[in-house]
Amino acid sequence: MKQLTLSELKALSLEILEDFDSFCRSRNIRYSLGYGTLLGAVRHKGFIPWDDDIDVMMFREDYERFRAEYTSERFRFIDHTVIPDCWINFGRVCDTERTVALSTIPWHGPSCRTGVWIDIFPVDKVPEEDAFNDLFFSLYMMHKNAVRCRRVHADPKDCPTLLTKVKVAVHTRLHPTFTKIDPSRFIRARESAIRYFSNVDSGIYSQIACTDYSKPECFTAGQLSEYTEYDFEGRRFWGWKDYDAILKVMYGEYMKLPPENKRKPLQNYIRFCWK
Repeated sequence: MKQLTLSELKALSLEILEDFDSFCRSRNIRYSLGYGTLLGAVRHKGFIPWDDDIDVMMFREDYERFRAEYTSERFRFIDHTVIPDCWINFGRVCDTERTVALSTIPWHGPSCRTGVWIDIFPVDKVPEEDAFNDLFFSLYMMHKNAVRCRRVHADPKDCPTLLTKVKVAVHTRLHPTFTKIDPSRFIRARESAIRYFSNVDSGIYSQIACTDYSKPECFTAGQLSEYTEYDFEGRRFWGWKDYDAILKVMYGEYMKLPPENKRKPLQNYIRFCWK
């Protein structure tokens, strides 16, 4: 299979985002560009030049509506409620017809094959101050162990090179207990914790479905209350209006470019190929 170039990966990701945006507009479902995609819209009017993925964020109630209602002739929505062997707590809209993803950190089991995707992160209410710090640390450790577990469940055919095969073999040898654990176990535990704490009476929100960042990211209801449209690769997509406050929480000095040695695709452990 031929690997997609970075420009091909961006073009197909943008197709998925356009389909997603069209559906959300037709149903009046709110969403915001998120993470590097929002940063790219603000700083570059499109993709960060070395970026290779698209992220969107939605309040939990909008995420639930989207999950229940989304239909598309070209793409498929997947999360742990759609297929039982999904090993992440957020959703993805995926291409399943033209491309396939090969990864040593699989995000689902053998029930389906997925290719290029965009990530859809629900945003939940969280407790304030110390209570949230304790919750975040627990979810962060669950995430770390879930990734370790997913690694040992990598399918050999998704390890296209000798080096990737060796890496998976070494990881499995170092973490033999995870071979006996279903990765879905971590997803169920995380989901229970997220749902329990999302009922708190709080004006603080956070994206805690994927806690692969090292410290809590908290936003006020006011920061997420208004939406505006952003230019992104010559198209217009929705995002929270108070981008300055949001991006400072996520990245600090977000207009400052990272060192050249840090300008790498975040999904460089995944190989996207044409079928």
